[in-house]
Amino acid sequence: MTYELVLGAAAAEFSLHGFAGTNLADITARTGLTKGALYGHFSSKADLAGELTRSFESGWADALATAVGEAEEEDTALPALRGLLVALARRLDEDQPFAAGLRLVLDAARAEGTVPVHLGNLCGVVALLIRKGQQEGSVSGTHPAELLARLVVALLIGAPAAVTATDTDGPAEFVREVWNVLEPSFADASRPSPG
Repeated sequence: MTYELVLGAAAAEFSLHGFAGTNLADITARTGLTKGALYGHFSSKADLAGELTRSFESGWADALATAVGEAEEEDTALPALRGLLVALARRLDEDQPFAAGLRLVLDAARAEGTVPVHLGNLCGVVALLIRKGQQEGSVSGTHPAELLARLVVALLIGAPAAVTATDTDGPAEFVREVWNVLEPSFADASRPSPG
C-alpha cells in the first residue's frame, strides 16, 4: 500500500512539474510519510520516474497492439482507430501514473532533442490502420496516411490542453466529439454509405 501511495504521489508531482521540476521533498510531503519510508521503496527520483515510465510503456504498447488486433479481427480500421484514440484519451485523463509516464517520456525526448519513440510508435500504428482502411475502401486515399496519422496524434496529445476547467466532459469525450467531426472526412466518398 505504501508503494502505491508513493507512486501516486510521484505521478501527481511529475504530471504537474515534469522530472526536472519535481523533488523528493514534495513527493514525501504529498504522501505524509517520512523520507525513510519513501527510500524504503525507491532510492531516488530517477527510480520513481523509471517505474512510472516502465508501467506507462507497457500500457501504451498493449493499447497499440490491441488496436491492431481488433482491426485485423474485425477487418474494420476506423472503428479500431476510434477505439484506440478514445481509450488512450480516457486512460491519460483517469490514470495519473499513466499520464505521468507520458509526460516523463515526452520531457525526456524534448531534453534530448529527439522525437518521442512512443509518439512515433503511435503514428506508425495510426498510419497502419489508415492504410488498412484505404485498402478496405473505407478510408479515402486522397491524403497520405502518415499525414493523417500525425493529425490524429496531435488531436490525442493536444486534447488535455483544449479541455478547460469549465468543461463538464474530459479529454476522452473531447477526442470522441472531434473524431465524430473528422471521421467523415477520412471516409471514401465514392463508397456507398451503409443502409
